[in-house]
Amino acid sequence: MPRRVLVIDDDPISLAIAAVLLEAEGCAVLLAESGEHALDVLAGSEPPACILADLRMPTLCGPQLASHLRACVPDVLLLAMSATPPPAVDGYDGVLEKPLTPEGLRTAFDRIAEHVAATSPPVSRSVLLDDQVFDRLRRAMSCAALQEVIDAFLQDTVTRIADMRTADAETARRQAHTVKGGAAMLGAVRVSTVAAVVEAGIDQPGERLRKLDELEHSLRETEVILMQRLKI
Repeated sequence: MPRRVLVIDDDPISLAIAAVLLEAEGCAVLLAESGEHALDVLAGSEPPACILADLRMPTLCGPQLASHLRACVPDVLLLAMSATPPPAVDGYDGVLEKPLTPEGLRTAFDRIAEHVAATSPPVSRSVLLDDQVFDRLRRAMSCAALQEVIDAFLQDTVTRIADMRTADAETARRQAHTVKGGAAMLGAVRVSTVAAVVEAGIDQPGERLRKLDELEHSLRETEVILMQRLKI
């Protein structure tokens, strides 16, 4: 489940129910009673990972609202809500049936996450490694010394990922913080980004394991790039 969710609905009862369901799943919930109110909320808070928006509201709603929301938070997971859900709505990543249920929320998020993973293009080298950071290290250190630093980072990160798979939530966050810092020093952008998500806190064990699998995969891809850069 996304950690931070904005719910938009002109019905206060629906807002309250959605908040209860999402908070029970470990989400931090923001509420807006209209499309216009949602834009004000987004302007004054940290961007959410997901937005749930009722399709039928008196003023700004539907595809027009989606367009405004995308302008504010382009990469957000945007889901429509409707008592009579259509198969798809322009501008939205999916549609949830009202009334919301915990099972419906989990199924929708899992299905959309699988679709994104299946259709996303391969991660580019520029996303994996910050060339400017790495080049500064190459200028400051000998090739042999940099090789030792990279080897130590890779070995340490592998160990910490293994530890995080069975650690309690607080220990996992501390380990992820260390991985994030080490990756940032080398310019390993993708590893640092994924570690930051784990550091932010993932309470569901299954979701943490999926994110650690992603971290491990990113580390392997980054290792290949780092070894190639050392030979240049």
